[in-house]
Amino acid sequence: MDTNLLESLLDLEEDFYKEGYDLGAADGAEAGYTEGSVFAVEKGFEKFLELGRLYGKALVWAQRLACANETPAPNSEAPSHAPEQDGDTSLGPFACKGMASFPQGSRLAKNLDTLLELVDPASLPMQNTEEAVTDVDERLKGAIIKAKLIQRALGEREDTSDIHPDARGAQAAGDGTGSIEDISSLSIRH
Repeated sequence: MDTNLLESLLDLEEDFYKEGYDLGAADGAEAGYTEGSVFAVEKGFEKFLELGRLYGKALVWAQRLACANETPAPNSEAPSHAPEQDGDTSLGPFACKGMASFPQGSRLAKNLDTLLELVDPASLPMQNTEEAVTDVDERLKGAIIKAKLIQRALGEREDTSDIHPDARGAQAAGDGTGSIEDISSLSIRH
């Protein structure tokens, strides 16, 4: 009996190891699923937030292009500042006067049309499948490239959030914003 008792003691360590491993694997699978779901929601939100930001920029550029393409009729009165009627959502020319001029060019208009197609919220897939995720990723990459092309054509400063999503709140040093990091307004004292 003495040998049987010793054999069960030797197997005891192996039994506890197997029981602990099985419990850890079950807990890890549950925690992994939860953490993976949270991570997926965060990443999906970041991607669609960036697509929405690019869509807003594209709408502003499209409005500027529409205002630049409008030519006032000779002997016409100045545009009124009254709100648009009859469901017309376009802004009057007065809204575009404060914006920088928009250069004419078919390539710029074509890039803008492509950008609008890429970031159109109505055409974005909302399924949770590999194909839909890949489609959104490809459209986001293409939209970022088109936005950079349009920014360069307009002579606008490139958005750092397109390149580095973590730098959204960061201001360029010496940009005249008056923030604590802005040293452009400081004068040297002697």
